[in-house]
Amino acid sequence: MRFKKYIEELKRRNVFKAAIAYVIMAWVVIQVSSIVLSGFDAPTYIFKLIVFVICIAFPFWLVFAWIYDITPEGIKKTEDSAKKRHTPPRTQNRLNMVIIVSLLIVVAFLLYNQSGSSINKKKNSEKNENTIENREKSIVVLPFLNLSKDNNQDYLAEGITDAINVALSKKDSVRVISRTSAMTYKDESKLLSDIAKELEVDYLLEGSILSDADSVRIMVQLIKSFPRENHIWSRSYKEKFEDILQLVDRVSTEIADEITAVVQPNQLKTHKYKVNAKAYELYLRGRYLMNLETYKSVNSAIKYLNESIKLDSSYAPAYATLAESYISLNKFYSNHDEKENHSKNARMAIEQALVLDNSLGAAYIIKGKIAGKCDWNWDEMKNLAEKGLKFDPNNANGHMLLSNYYLVTNELNKAIGEALFAEKLDPLNPMIGSMVAERYYLAHNYEKAIAQYKKVLELFPNYGFAWEGLGYVQYFLGQKEEAINSWKMLQEIMGNDSTAINFTFAGNAEQSFRLWLSKAKSKSLSYTSNPTVLAQVHMFLNEKEEALDWLEKAYEIHEDELPMMLQRPNFHELHKEHRFKELVRKTDIILNK
Repeated sequence: MRFKKYIEELKRRNVFKAAIAYVIMAWVVIQVSSIVLSGFDAPTYIFKLIVFVICIAFPFWLVFAWIYDITPEGIKKTEDSAKKRHTPPRTQNRLNMVIIVSLLIVVAFLLYNQSGSSINKKKNSEKNENTIENREKSIVVLPFLNLSKDNNQDYLAEGITDAINVALSKKDSVRVISRTSAMTYKDESKLLSDIAKELEVDYLLEGSILSDADSVRIMVQLIKSFPRENHIWSRSYKEKFEDILQLVDRVSTEIADEITAVVQPNQLKTHKYKVNAKAYELYLRGRYLMNLETYKSVNSAIKYLNESIKLDSSYAPAYATLAESYISLNKFYSNHDEKENHSKNARMAIEQALVLDNSLGAAYIIKGKIAGKCDWNWDEMKNLAEKGLKFDPNNANGHMLLSNYYLVTNELNKAIGEALFAEKLDPLNPMIGSMVAERYYLAHNYEKAIAQYKKVLELFPNYGFAWEGLGYVQYFLGQKEEAINSWKMLQEIMGNDSTAINFTFAGNAEQSFRLWLSKAKSKSLSYTSNPTVLAQVHMFLNEKEEALDWLEKAYEIHEDELPMMLQRPNFHELHKEHRFKELVRKTDIILNK
């Protein structure tokens, strides 16, 4: 009886109606807030705060409804049931009106939301149809065959392949597979249909060269692979050797026109060159050697490129390739002064390239690489990468630079997105594939990181950097035996047999690490002496002070990979250390928590 009496009193005081009105209005406020705040890109905590306040206020509203009535004369204390048995009709009418109006608002909102959803679905459907109809066109320029009697003409075949690839890359409406991935098919006997499927391209360009003492003949054919294989056209060109640059320009222009005939052509104007024939030949030799990426080949490339420039100082790509060679050379040196000298030479070369041709996209991207690696100037790196990509939208290195920018600014989703796009442009480049895996690791997506590293190693089982990166992820996840095996593979690839054997002691990781550290710190040419790697190994041994010592050493010698390495989960335990915070401040990065 007492319980029934309480219910009657709650009804009399309109507590139930007040609760219903509150819940309805709260729902409306939450929905409107969600739309408004998202429209202004407001922080998520504001919306959470609104919901929290609404929830906390609900019991206070019920107490208010119990104690007070809203009357024509204002808010008054509810009279005791002994004194007044009936609630004023106007109070009940007001609450009824609030509930009715609130429900009408809810219905209107739901109808609006439903109609908006239908419109969005229709737009998305139309967008998808347009995407299918205007399918992205893509092409791979396969390595040209050298049919000349002189096998030393390989540099010429590869140089012409590279030049055509660069010319095509300037078309922003065509996705062009990077040379690194294309060159993996050199001397391969795969079917063209299989190559097209592996690279996911619509067109393939294959060709050959035949040269003699004073002339060169280029034979090319364009093949469409989608939806079925179809030979579009074939051409044969012959010019005197002294006109080879004009020949390459004519071939690449015709091919580009064929590819872009069905899509919007690139409106950017590109520079037309005229260069001394012997200087161009030396440039092709230099570029060929630079792409081999060995200590000896890069030094030889610099020699040929300087000779080319000495003969003809008007060819911008020669200066750009020279700058790229100097930066590439730095990875073979640990001496800070030598690296500074190479960087200085790279800066002078790239500035001259841009003076000669301010539309050379690769030059802006190389300059951006210098700004990132040598200066840790992230904003400049980003600006130069974006400028370069306007002229050369298919440059995978440009997209990797943007990925690096988003990495140091802790925008990991964007960093992964740019890396994936670079991988799409250069799908058979193990370095880019490994960098995609590294970004998954930094974003704490460990399963994807491991899967990506393994995908790289399936194609390139002797790619040491992938084994190294895989080991870091495995060890961080507590998979110590798997990590030791990965690093054992790395040591075997590097030729460090004694260390590789000791890495088989998976049950005693500490012993293996200490042996490795003793070898690495000996600065033997057979072992790495990269300070950031030494710091990570000290972290595995829980030696934080020693790890900080080596990170500071990396800063002293301006180890160019230090800013990226500081983001690694291996160093999370150092985030609160003052010395680590100083390194973060000096390198101007934003840490991923």
